[in-house]
Amino acid sequence: MDAGQWLEKARAYLERRHVPEPRANAEWLLASALQAGRSELALRERQPLSERQQRNFWGSVEQRARRIPLAYVLGNQPFMGLEIKVSPAALIPRPETEGLVCEALELLKPRAEEPLTLLELGTGTGCIAIALARALPQATIYATDVSQAALRLAEQNALAHHVARRIRFVQEDLFGASGPRGWADLAISNPPYIPTAELARLEPELLCEPRLALDGGKDGLAAIRAIVAAAPGVLKPGGWLALEIGSEQGQSALGLLADAGFEERRVRKDLQGLDRVALARR
Repeated sequence: MDAGQWLEKARAYLERRHVPEPRANAEWLLASALQAGRSELALRERQPLSERQQRNFWGSVEQRARRIPLAYVLGNQPFMGLEIKVSPAALIPRPETEGLVCEALELLKPRAEEPLTLLELGTGTGCIAIALARALPQATIYATDVSQAALRLAEQNALAHHVARRIRFVQEDLFGASGPRGWADLAISNPPYIPTAELARLEPELLCEPRLALDGGKDGLAAIRAIVAAAPGVLKPGGWLALEIGSEQGQSALGLLADAGFEERRVRKDLQGLDRVALARR
């Protein structure tokens, strides 16, 4: 069979197994097997696949049919124009988190050339810390995670994007409050914010990702509540806190920030008009 026939076979197979967007998924997997861009497939539909390409392609199709996330099957995910290596050790980077980074960079724009010190809580793949490091050439970033496997992945990504020398990866609980006080210009996090009861209703793909990175406790605010309480201790006067939040958590987040004494509290919405980022100044 040629590439076009393999593509159609994969599309039909994924569709029968109720994989969302089966054709798009089949195209990404075939492009990966051919080591080509997805846009090139139309020009290569008559190309025969080698035995190795056939094995690699169909093996990846079978993984996706088991509802393993496409990013995990491919081994990478785009984020802020970067190719980020992913694995089941960490949450897959998402466009909503790009919005979090953009909001943080907007806050720091007037000081972009200064030697800033930033803190990321729960770094996962390292995508947030890496994007910040590339955009802020004088910044030093401390990125924490409780998972050693996630930190190893984040370090690999930092090395691949040539910012490892400016990011300090630290194995520490998300809510750790040890160390000196008042040292960070910005604290940023994409914490778990899905209420525990909602996890069982998620798509199978999401359940492949680390539960620790998803489960926000009974009301979805456990991690947010802990970070908001601890952040004033590490932020400099005038320092900013930036958090990704759930789509209906804006008012709750603003209340928590007010109770913790933060100023200039605001919530930014995503492209769908849903609550997505909470910002506040110490």
